[in-house]
Amino acid sequence: MPQTRGLAERAIVLIAIASCASGPPAVEEAISVSRPFVSPKGEYVTERDRYHTFRIPGMIVAQDGSILLFAEGRRGDGSDPRRDENAPIDLVLRRSTDSGETWEPLVVIESGFRPNGVFVDFADPTPVLDESTGEVFLFYGQWPDVGPITVSHGQDPDSADGNQVVWVRSSTDHGRTWSDRRQVLYPDEPHDTADGLYWRQAEPGPGSGIQLRWQGQDSGANGRLLIPAKRSGSETPDGPASVRPFAYYSDDHGASWQVGQVSPGPDANEDEIVELTDGTVLLDGRQNDGDYRRRHRSADGGITWSPDRPDSIPITPVDASMIRYSASRAGDERDIILFSGPRGKDGLNRNNITVWTSYDEGQSFSNPVTFNQGFAAYSVLQRLADGTIGLAVEASNESGENYGEVRFYRFGLAHLGPVQGID
Repeated sequence: MPQTRGLAERAIVLIAIASCASGPPAVEEAISVSRPFVSPKGEYVTERDRYHTFRIPGMIVAQDGSILLFAEGRRGDGSDPRRDENAPIDLVLRRSTDSGETWEPLVVIESGFRPNGVFVDFADPTPVLDESTGEVFLFYGQWPDVGPITVSHGQDPDSADGNQVVWVRSSTDHGRTWSDRRQVLYPDEPHDTADGLYWRQAEPGPGSGIQLRWQGQDSGANGRLLIPAKRSGSETPDGPASVRPFAYYSDDHGASWQVGQVSPGPDANEDEIVELTDGTVLLDGRQNDGDYRRRHRSADGGITWSPDRPDSIPITPVDASMIRYSASRAGDERDIILFSGPRGKDGLNRNNITVWTSYDEGQSFSNPVTFNQGFAAYSVLQRLADGTIGLAVEASNESGENYGEVRFYRFGLAHLGPVQGID
């Protein structure tokens, strides 16, 4: 099939790890690089087996160690959902059983070509693993194939009004097969929503979700599954909308899903969440304005959020990633949280994918390590089964075209510099 050409390309390269001026000197180490999604680009086409661009990575590591890497398979000119008419967007998956060295053939999880002949766009894959059962849940959104930036109020998947819809599928065999989809309904009327607004969308992620494990004994939240999301809300069904993060959560191993409250502002968009060792949940959101990301904390397992405590690292507005690598509470030597995003080049822009490290439970991030020199946009991190780190990022292709591929870097913690406090 045309979209699979070159998708298994892999290389071992030597990359100069560039740290901040105050950190350790640059070192040269072997890093595994593969290219699970390569965008063909080319002329406009609307065919089932052809894509223009792969974007928006979501990733999780299954219980057997398999890496499940999801993306949007875009047609037309590769535009965002509802921007490009007659160009349905598929949700696709590639799976690796050898830590990202090679990838199984592309699988279409959800096709934008609907059985009734209608075109829709699927978007923002956000998986989460229930470690107690081994089941993987995949959240994603459905959008009209073409329409306004702010969609119509409502949640009818077959509606001619073009609503935004949220779906979930699950896998009990580490991503080999998937259940039928189920719609995840969210409160969307002012008398039902905590902020008194009409909810026009409640889109997941993208990136990945988490499972809580350090909540209070009596809270009932240990084992809770959390999916980061963002709400578009308005005072009238068709009025101007604001966007703020929140989280979906499940306390019954994914049998049902609830909706938490949105962050108190300012507006923010795509977001990620991580549990701190004291049970606090930290949310990192893409800022709508300014140079600094929005950071909120939850003391009740992701249901409500504190006022914004903006980060101190300037970064362009983009979907980033934030994960826990290790925790002393879990028997590791240090508490380590990782954050990835484009550091920019000659200003804040989508260039030079970089990973920062926090040793103080997200209060500060330091020692930036850059993995490419050139275009870099959305990214997602995961700790792999062998203790190495996987980083999937939208990058350029060999011809230098932006969004030319989703690249996968695999590296060890040592690549991020000496661990603070450990000789």
